[in-house]
Amino acid sequence: MTCDMDLKIISLMAILWPFAWCQLVPSCGLATDCKNCTIIRDCVWCRQPSFNGDRCMKRDEADRCSTQFVVDPQVLIQLIEDNPLAEAQKSEDPIQLRPQRVSMSNARKGQSYTIPVEFKQAKDYPIDLYFLMDLSNSMGDDKTQVEKLSSKLAATMRNITRYFSIGFGSFVDKNAFPYSWPEQKTYSFKNHMPIADNIQLFTNEVNRAEIVETYDEPEGGLEALVQATVCTSQIGWRAKARHIILMITDNYSHLAGNGKLGGILVPNDGSCHLNPDGRDYNFGLIHDYPSLGQISRLVREHSMNVIFAVTKDVAKPYQTFSPLVSGSSVGVLTSDSSNVVTLVEDQYKLITSSVELKDNATNGVKVRYFTNCLQPAGSPVQESASCGGLKVGSLIRYNISIEITQCPAGKSTHRQTIVVSPVGLTDSLIIDLDIECDQCPCERADNVSCPTSCKEITYCVEPGRIPPDEDADKIAFECSLLNVTKDDEFSPKLFPFRKCAIIDNSTGCRRDFVYGYTENDDKLVLYNNTICLPNIAIPVSKIAFMMMGALVAVGLALLLLWRLFLFMYDRKEYARFINESKNAKWTADNNPLYVEASVNYSNPAFQQGVAGRK
Repeated sequence: MTCDMDLKIISLMAILWPFAWCQLVPSCGLATDCKNCTIIRDCVWCRQPSFNGDRCMKRDEADRCSTQFVVDPQVLIQLIEDNPLAEAQKSEDPIQLRPQRVSMSNARKGQSYTIPVEFKQAKDYPIDLYFLMDLSNSMGDDKTQVEKLSSKLAATMRNITRYFSIGFGSFVDKNAFPYSWPEQKTYSFKNHMPIADNIQLFTNEVNRAEIVETYDEPEGGLEALVQATVCTSQIGWRAKARHIILMITDNYSHLAGNGKLGGILVPNDGSCHLNPDGRDYNFGLIHDYPSLGQISRLVREHSMNVIFAVTKDVAKPYQTFSPLVSGSSVGVLTSDSSNVVTLVEDQYKLITSSVELKDNATNGVKVRYFTNCLQPAGSPVQESASCGGLKVGSLIRYNISIEITQCPAGKSTHRQTIVVSPVGLTDSLIIDLDIECDQCPCERADNVSCPTSCKEITYCVEPGRIPPDEDADKIAFECSLLNVTKDDEFSPKLFPFRKCAIIDNSTGCRRDFVYGYTENDDKLVLYNNTICLPNIAIPVSKIAFMMMGALVAVGLALLLLWRLFLFMYDRKEYARFINESKNAKWTADNNPLYVEASVNYSNPAFQQGVAGRK
């Protein structure tokens, strides 16, 4: 019996499921007006005056409606900047992403649009490498190794690209107890050498830098990382280059909130605070350490690649943090940093072996990425923003899907700029998006706010209302293109008609008129110049006072009712108390649960002690 019932239920579900699915997918026939029709994918609206059937229909059924009456807003996609992919040359910047700027206008809610994009790793793409080194007392041998290996490092990086530059900065910790000894002059960050193509200067600056002794174990590395990231001009980051910060340390880093130990309460603002000569960081005793969220956001915004080069005993927290920072990686140093060259080379290859596209789209716009990565042409395309296994010259083709999911409240048109860029690179695609949230603004009869209709047509009905700063001749010419009549507003039939009004502030009267399209798709304005309806309006100030008075009256009434309720309740309770007091019978009986002690004990030494003290 149970099995038969289960089979019947399954069969019924199988029959009803297609119908239920159809209800989940918006249907053109369900839309009853132009606005709700045009936000359904592949639906168009027919505004033909004499039309039988559903006015909202599939685009491939639009031949049932005369072409001039079909409302089918189409997005206009224009390539504003589309320079071809190019290798790095001294005379011009490398181009790894194409196109560079696209304009999308008249985009409509519920629709998705595709932009084809190409990415190709350019040969000899410039590299800016900034050494950010921990110079606390435990890093003495590491500094010596970096100094010795600087020439080898430069040669290794120049095998990757001819356009290699290097810079050097250091950090210790805040110059205050409990972070450092009171007699020891320490610092949070120092920019010893801005990025330049001068390896000898780099070697000299590393040699000149001094080791500093600190008090507690964690250092101020992340605070220095913020300054190295955001101080673009002082550090010398080039606009077209891969930016790499190599942070070398053998210890943990302080985080937001640790500044309270030294009485530093102001949160880190994530801004550059180097002194005028761009060397010293002046806000170490003013701002707290940064948070992990700030580091993630700033590294992403400034297109940085961060390599945390740390010793084995502290690698785990950095490896936990690294996935939260786009374009970062962790490399394990030997105890004296003798493998720093190999580490930089390996981490650079790891960073450049993949590409991932990111964007800054808001909640109302959904951006999706489709590609077959390095698969042969014709291979299945999958939704993915990243591709691996890249080498110099690898070409990746993306289809970027832009879908408008919602319109901002209270706006008919919404403009925003979406930036799509590879993680850790300065190349970008800028999409100037113009969302038209109401594709049929003048199609509704009750809409009296269309700026291209009622306001302008008012000047045609009453030319005396044309403002002095407007071009009267131009307005008169535009009005001559309209058929203006004093006929009854419903004859001839207009589709769709809109109601408009002219309000005369001096007389307090209102004149109504309508306009719309005739069978020949001509605009026709109908108005009655002899009727002046009184414009009954209450001043805003009076409305405000009336609302305030009503609120006060309601509040007083509720308060009085509450007090009356309490009064009646208290009287009732008092009467009950008096009644119970009169009926109470008090007796002198002992407590039946109490039993007197049957055995008594006395301390014979107690009286002796008392007598002795006397």
